[in-house]
Amino acid sequence: MNLMHEKKQGHKILIGMVHCLPLPGTYGAETTIGQVIARAVSDAKLLQACGFDAVMVENEDLGTAPRMSKIQYAGMSMVAQAVRSAVSIPMGLCCGGLNYEEALSICQVAGGEFFRAPIFVDTVMNYNGIIPPCSPQVLEYRRKIGGEHIQILADIQVKYYYMVNSSISITQSARWAERQGADAVIVTGSASGVETSMEDLQKVKGSISTPVAVGSGVTVDNIAQQIKWADILIIGTALRKDGKMTQPIDPCRAKAIVAAARGK
Repeated sequence: MNLMHEKKQGHKILIGMVHCLPLPGTYGAETTIGQVIARAVSDAKLLQACGFDAVMVENEDLGTAPRMSKIQYAGMSMVAQAVRSAVSIPMGLCCGGLNYEEALSICQVAGGEFFRAPIFVDTVMNYNGIIPPCSPQVLEYRRKIGGEHIQILADIQVKYYYMVNSSISITQSARWAERQGADAVIVTGSASGVETSMEDLQKVKGSISTPVAVGSGVTVDNIAQQIKWADILIIGTALRKDGKMTQPIDPCRAKAIVAAARGK
């Protein structure tokens, strides 16, 4: 299933997050690669069984470095391949920060259909310093590896980072992302689990023709409102036991989210 094709058919897309346990080589990691794979596969299977349209595998980096280490990259490749073999729905990747080469490479070899680019057109900063955008490099690398079929879901003014130039509006970032070839634009709150501003969502939706995704804070209580404006809903924290990232997917929570999205 091509996500953008489904959107063009008028379908709202639910993407369930497969948040990996910390990969080997990650600051503070205590899990083996076998444990990481087992949790990821279990979560992905549950999301498919509960009715999600796609899954997105994301590495958990407790240090949130903008670039992955080689051992993290190797581990993420193994996790993605295991998830791809375990489910039949589309799979995508989020490797965080500036890891577009890693995400695209893994998608190309493991059969991923899309990836999330957290930093695409905005110049942002956090405790790692100032981080520049990379949209031209993303497009060039995707072309270089023959991965034009891999779709780009680009964050704008992404959570956990501050804009270096705060006078740039979110609608301007959205237009830049559209012009730079994003297949969908993601609007988020300030952190994982923080509700996305309806005002921001409506502004972005009204400013571009590219599909718009909600990237944080979707819950069973607000999804009916969010889905009126969003074409894609990326859901993670609300699906986990006690709403904690370290916990596995709770099938009751996942089923309730899907039912609310489908108006059941």
